[in-house]
Amino acid sequence: MNTDKPMINMRVSDQITADQIADICFGMEEEGVPSTVTWQASINPLELAHEASVESRLGVGIGVALSYAVITTEKLPAERPYIAVNLSRDAARNRAIGANAARLVKRIPLLPMN
Repeated sequence: MNTDKPMINMRVSDQITADQIADICFGMEEEGVPSTVTWQASINPLELAHEASVESRLGVGIGVALSYAVITTEKLPAERPYIAVNLSRDAARNRAIGANAARLVKRIPLLPMN
């Protein structure tokens, strides 16, 4: 992983498929913020998100495990993320997860997560 390039890091449990996170990636892409995805054995989305945020030059990370997506910043403790939501079968809702991570970086209002 190239840590020199500013991007949102997303760490994903190896029990999650690429199809399940594709829409999250599309949401970040639509907002114009680059991202990278790595798979790990962990099933704790809080830890995954925190580790991703600490490694990101942008200070924002996403963790995806079990049925949760967690967005956090490097300044928040691992147990108190910025956003924690259930993954959905709705592509638009999952895109909003990625878009909101990007909007957090850009410091603009977040999208509703209905």
